[in-house]
This record gives sequence, structure tokens and C-alpha cells, in this order.
Amino acid sequence: MKKKIAIIGSGNAGCITALNFGYHGGSMFEIDMYHDPNVPIERVGQGTTVNTTGLIARSLNWDWWSNQIDATVKTGILYENWGKKQDYIFHRFLNGSIAVHYVPNSFSKAVRESKYVNIIEKTVENPESEIDVDWIFDCRGKSHNNYDEYETLTNPLNAVILSRKEGKDPNLLHTRCVATPDGWTFVIPNIDSVSYGYLYNNTITTKEEAKENFIDLFDVVPDGELTFKNYIAKSMWHGERTILNGNRYSFIEPLEATSTSIYRDIAGHAWDHIVDGLPKELLNQGVRKKVKRIETFLLWHYQSGSKYDTPFWK
Repeated sequence: MKKKIAIIGSGNAGCITALNFGYHGGSMFEIDMYHDPNVPIERVGQGTTVNTTGLIARSLNWDWWSNQIDATVKTGILYENWGKKQDYIFHRFLNGSIAVHYVPNSFSKAVRESKYVNIIEKTVENPESEIDVDWIFDCRGKSHNNYDEYETLTNPLNAVILSRKEGKDPNLLHTRCVATPDGWTFVIPNIDSVSYGYLYNNTITTKEEAKENFIDLFDVVPDGELTFKNYIAKSMWHGERTILNGNRYSFIEPLEATSTSIYRDIAGHAWDHIVDGLPKELLNQGVRKKVKRIETFLLWHYQSGSKYDTPFWK
């Protein structure tokens, strides 16, 4: 008899979870995805790491000529203005591997229309009291309650200005991470546009200053802004049957595009308990250890500094 899984949320984390369980265990699981049409999918282009690309490609059966999620090739990450010795450092993926950039809404639509999930359009407030299944993945984004269940991750950034420029850049086959006086900016190629995110610390740089610097450096007009915290839940396990994933579990800035990799790791660790019976606490420690390693790795980027002698970099 198939186990029943409910995935609350149809964003990046919900989709990665659905593909992981649907592709690897289609004969073992029935998956309901709760899609709230009133909750917008992230609109800024997303970059993956190499390990996530294989899961998406195999499960959705797409190729480079025509793929359902409007993916573009990501051969590595170009760091511009980081460090003191050279202006450009290209972090290529090992052994000619590739990752992708994609538009999250296209990815969500492809997964919702795939064979892996039954779509239920409904707003879910209290998953365990509203849904009768074996396991629930809570992928509804950042929690606005229960702050005592989370810990702060150390990171110098807490705000971002967003924008999108129409038109494809055929020469951009990598993510650009450009150090700026206030922090850094990601530049991500989409199939028909380029996404920008100017990340900074709003206790050092005002929003107005950040917007002015963003326009001066990239000649792009801002059209969105967010503040954020870097955090991690004390446990991926919540209640009797719920696993936290996505921003419901943790958030850390996007410098190394590690988010989809974490989503897959959580889904994989949940599989290890649900299918193989491994202890919950052992698996939770494994996920926390990975996020903490990412925290340290990101801080080393800032330790190396940039070409700017400004309050942020000091």
C-alpha cells in the first residue's frame, strides 16, 4: 500500500521534494501538492548547484534543445571584484559539469503538470490538523511564528534590491557575483531576460543609497526590495508527521546558490527515515551540519574582502 505524502507549497522547495519522492519512489508514494494560487512564486531567476540539475533533468525528461522550465546553462560562477589580487575569479564546475538557471514560476508549473503530483488548490493554515496523510512537507516559506524554534545564522547581509532587464544575454553562461561597495550583486541569465539582486546591509547602507548605487553600477531600475534574516530551524522535524523544507526550515544568502541543494538534502534525509528507518535526530544533525558548513564557507568569501575600502567590507 502506498504511503501518502502532502507537500504544502508549490515553490522551489516543494517542487524539489515532489521530484525527489516522485521520481525515486513513484511506486511507493502518492503525493498531494497543495498549491495556493494567492501566494506568488518567486519571480527572480534561480541558480542551482550541479547535483540538483540531474534530478530535475531526469525526472522531467527535458533536454537542452527544448525544456519545460526555460532553463539556461550555468557552467560556473564568475566572481568580479572579490579579493585583493585579481578582478576576476571563475569558479568552474568540476569535470565539465553544468548546472542551470531557471525561472521559478516555469519550474513550478512544470512540476504541477507532471505525473508525480495531485494538485489541490487550497490555503493550509494548520497542516497536521487539516490533512490526513502519512507525512507532510511544510514548504510554505518563512515562518512568522515560533521564533524560539529557530537560530540565527551569521552573515553580513540583510537586504536586497531586485530587478529584471528584458532581453536575453547569449554570452552569459554562468552566474555573475559582482562585489559592490555595499555588498555584492547577482546577475542571472534567464531565457528572455536577466535578473539582478543587489545585496547589502541596511544598518550600514540606507535603502536610498543602495538604490542609487545599484542604478549607477548596473544601469538597471529597481522594481522590488526585501529585507531578510539568515536563520535555521533547530529541527527539520515538526509535530508528529511534518518535515520542514525550504525557507520554512532555513534561509542563508544566495552567494553560492546552495538553496536547492539544501532542499534536496532535506528531502533525501526525510527519505532515509521514512523508507529506511534511520533515526530522526541523526538525520537532523546531518542537515544542520551541512547548513553550518555553508555558513562558514560564505563567511570565508567576505574574509577575503574585495577591491572596495568601504564600511561594509571593513
